[in-house]
Amino acid sequence: MKASIIIPSYNACERLYYNLLSLNLQDYPHEQFEVIVIDNGSTDSTAKMLSEFSASFRLETVRVAENKGIAHGRNQGISKATGDILIFHDSDMIAEKNFVRKHLEAHHNENTVVCGFIWKEIFTYYYKNFEDFRISEFNKVKDRFHYQSKDFDQDILQLIPPEKITDGSFIKYSFGKDTPFIDSLEKVIQEFGLDLKRYHLPWRFFITNNSSAPRKKVIEVGMFDEKIVNWGFEDYDLGIQLYKSGCKFKLSNIVNVHQAHPKNYMKGEALKSFEYICNKYNDIRHIDIVLACICTFLRGSLSIDEKGLNHIVEDLYILQEIGKYNRMLSYYLELLQMKRKSYFKMGDNKLKEAPSAGMEESELEQQINELLETYEIRHFAHALLALRRDLKKNLTGGDRSFRGHYKSE
Repeated sequence: MKASIIIPSYNACERLYYNLLSLNLQDYPHEQFEVIVIDNGSTDSTAKMLSEFSASFRLETVRVAENKGIAHGRNQGISKATGDILIFHDSDMIAEKNFVRKHLEAHHNENTVVCGFIWKEIFTYYYKNFEDFRISEFNKVKDRFHYQSKDFDQDILQLIPPEKITDGSFIKYSFGKDTPFIDSLEKVIQEFGLDLKRYHLPWRFFITNNSSAPRKKVIEVGMFDEKIVNWGFEDYDLGIQLYKSGCKFKLSNIVNVHQAHPKNYMKGEALKSFEYICNKYNDIRHIDIVLACICTFLRGSLSIDEKGLNHIVEDLYILQEIGKYNRMLSYYLELLQMKRKSYFKMGDNKLKEAPSAGMEESELEQQINELLETYEIRHFAHALLALRRDLKKNLTGGDRSFRGHYKSE
């Protein structure tokens, strides 16, 4: 078996059906891939639909009685997989007919991780409980559909019939997502290209609605972290593990369209996952991860653009290799964590105490100037000083560890 497509699903019956229809139409030999659907504690008609679905490929269903999070669900599917390559494909996606073939063709060796594009969105159904932002998105494209206002009083209104999935014309109803997150990833591609050459954070593209990796490597790094039970970051975490294990990431023009739906997670879940990741990687070997996650989740809080972020991470790798600046790295990591914690205090964001990393002011000044003059490590030095100035403003009473002047200040 060449590939195993892993699809976790929770109460997404109608969207999952369209997903499977699109996989029935793949232009890759159907005997060479299997689809494993994890029914992750669904209470809708998912089980009945799966039992009746006529698949042209090997379809296996794993029923998880109690939803313990999407990481746990995906791991249940991985444990059943027999394919050399795992393709991650969420329940609310619709794949173009070359989806499987392009993923497999992009795997040139056992250390390759492939990330497809996640820019496309589509309204296959209109849900009465859409959030305001979804209604606003729909209003921009509603002229493509011919319905009367009264039709939208239904709990669920089918906008695109199955025939448009099977004949491929659904793609005409899709549109590009317009979000700060997508914009940031597109800027990375413009700067570093699809091969992400010299880009040090490729795991940020590892989104599990359109990514693939060797099954052997996924198992070697421990699969998904099941301690992440809330929404978000479980895919980043696996991407991080694959990258740190030596895998090479590449982007490929593989189109997978996301079906718009109401939020299926509770308010605050993403924040809990974000905090878990920042605590999990709270050591100087992984400052790049904490920094990148803060830049992504707390967008704009550090005033670092995509190019600048990559330069800082490159500097961090050099410092880690030099090996004699660990206390300064610990200091910077503590500043980052302080910034993260203070961000959510909003109006009451005064810090109660200064960093405790244990650097004398004179020592920090000496090392910063050494970085600038001896090693020409500018991006990290400026980032540390900028963050230090920012936090100094919010420190109640001030502290000697925030005083002093540097040649670059």
